[in-house]
Amino acid sequence: MLPRGRPRALGAVTLLLLLLLLVGFFLFGRDPEYGLRAAATLDGDLYGSRNRSAASLQPLLPPKCELLHVAIVCAGYNSSREVITLVKSLLFYRKNPLHLHLVTDAIARNILETLFRTWMVPAVVIRFYDAEELKPLISWIPNKHYSGLYGLMKLVLPSILPLSLARVIVLDTDVTFSSDIAELWALFAHFSDKQVVGLVENQSDWYLGNLWKNHRPWPALGRGFNTGVILLWLDRLRQTGWEQMWKLIAKQELLTLMATSLADQDVFNAVIKEHPELVHPLPCVWNVQLSDHTLAERCYLEAADLKVIHWNSPKKLRVKNKHAEFFRNLHLTFLGYDGKLLRRELFGCPNQLPPGAEQLQQALAQLDEEEPCFEFRQQQLSVHRVHITFLPHQPPPPRPHDVTLVAQLSMDRLQMLEALCRHWPGPMSLALYLTDAEAQQFLHFVETSPVLSARKDVAYHIVYREGPLYPVNQLRNVALAQALTPYVFLSDIDFLPAYSLYDYLRASIEQLELGSQRKAALVVPAFETLHYRLSFPNSKAELLTLLDAGSLYTFRYHEWPQGHAPTDYARWREAKAPYHVQWAADYEPYVVVPRDCPRYDPRFVGFGWNKVAHIIELDAQEYELLVLPEAFSIHLPHAPSLDISRFRSSPTYRHCLQTLKEEFHQDLSRRYGAAALKYLTALQQSQSRA
Repeated sequence: MLPRGRPRALGAVTLLLLLLLLVGFFLFGRDPEYGLRAAATLDGDLYGSRNRSAASLQPLLPPKCELLHVAIVCAGYNSSREVITLVKSLLFYRKNPLHLHLVTDAIARNILETLFRTWMVPAVVIRFYDAEELKPLISWIPNKHYSGLYGLMKLVLPSILPLSLARVIVLDTDVTFSSDIAELWALFAHFSDKQVVGLVENQSDWYLGNLWKNHRPWPALGRGFNTGVILLWLDRLRQTGWEQMWKLIAKQELLTLMATSLADQDVFNAVIKEHPELVHPLPCVWNVQLSDHTLAERCYLEAADLKVIHWNSPKKLRVKNKHAEFFRNLHLTFLGYDGKLLRRELFGCPNQLPPGAEQLQQALAQLDEEEPCFEFRQQQLSVHRVHITFLPHQPPPPRPHDVTLVAQLSMDRLQMLEALCRHWPGPMSLALYLTDAEAQQFLHFVETSPVLSARKDVAYHIVYREGPLYPVNQLRNVALAQALTPYVFLSDIDFLPAYSLYDYLRASIEQLELGSQRKAALVVPAFETLHYRLSFPNSKAELLTLLDAGSLYTFRYHEWPQGHAPTDYARWREAKAPYHVQWAADYEPYVVVPRDCPRYDPRFVGFGWNKVAHIIELDAQEYELLVLPEAFSIHLPHAPSLDISRFRSSPTYRHCLQTLKEEFHQDLSRRYGAAALKYLTALQQSQSRA
């Protein structure tokens, strides 16, 4: 859902006051009055007197509707996560429209295109640039920096950004804002006619060359400058012949230095060393650098207001310095901040809504809050932010009969993941319904689990929580859309497949010659145990023994037998070959189907009929239902979900589900005509029996 903007001045002021108190606590001891007195008198950079003159200029902010341009180079899975936290901090404080120019590889573009499309933030324009096209422009430069070629791409931004673009702020992905970026943009006004680049002085002795024996850095002016935050006056840069200038100087230095150590920063500093008139020094508060050898304390002990925190160390948040905990807490504030709260409009500025937002707002406005099923209608209109491949992922090599397990889960089912990974050695695509804060808990959970961290063929997709009901089918569709193999096993997270199921499914697909010649859904019989500890069967024979002993049951035999009765478990006991079964009302087996199968109907949220509707769709499209004789999956017990509890206790909830069923059948009739009549008849018969 896209809420209308609300004033949040009180929240921003409160956050700033809290941060000020934290500064007083961490930097000046336990006496808060001393901390506040000291903070009130600070306004310096590495060299306090120079910063006082810069800070006293108080530049005018740009008009509230002026579009501010920001360029970021972002590649890979981890960098994509970093840039989202950076953008959150930008959006929290900004009062201007933003145009983000993102230089990305294919992985980051796929992730960020999906995220920004579903985030639907007003007054934010996104443009992507292909990093692959830039690599030949800088690949001739040997580089020792951990960012690789991507760390050199800021050098070519004047060449690739639109010629109509005069100025741009360039940011590293590992910076966090604690101020309105318009204040940084306003510093362009202080450039002299010859100055083309604004930088903060490097807050370490790196370029002085005295950090260790035989340390030989690139040439720099004094301590040099850090390029984590850059103001680029693009049209002036082009007029000065920037491209020829930096290339010539870089080639000269590489004759003796052999490679860059700090990527683009070394080249920028070498150019500035020869042409100091090009640089405009920025106050240190706009790039507080937390590297291993940082001298940033000289800045923030004399500064009234820190603007940008820069984690310019390979260790990132794990870097160790005296005040790292304070800065970490500032960063974590935005890491776990609810992104949907940043969907506020900038009132008074034209054309700021993202595509589809206006229609969505109109649809939401037409809902009747007094209608009994308002929650269901609202949930169907909710737009969830989606972060696909949240963690590094290595897709399997293409194989013609490969199968991806597809499932969805929320935070209370995380404990199922390790066991699932032990049972299913093949690729998985999992959608997780989490808050921003829970996403960080999940990240820690995976990183600290030997089982999960070892699996790179599991793709995790975060769907951020939005609305009152669990969007089960929307989650399934996200996971299904990201599966990369020709076939998918549509399962649930609380089922453990047979240890041999992955290999057995691939062999069955090949033997049955599925594909364009035969449209089929392979049914995997479902069982359940009521025991939290089960000796998992290694074969069908062992499963039948447990079934006969009462340790296992056919799934939902006691509560919802019609859900799996058409599988015909009596026949399955004796079956040696796949057998055909007919669709029946309320049938909801777990199936293996081609990746391009029909999607789940997203109107079904919460509990009830979500898989049933999908099986109806498969049958309507003439998928043959084939039960596999050696396949099985076992449901593990767990506490009931909130939605099933509401279903059981609320007549209104059950009434709304019935309404959704009827609307689904109406749509089915429109799509399939008279052929859909059997589904409505079966539904009516099922209701009369109930």
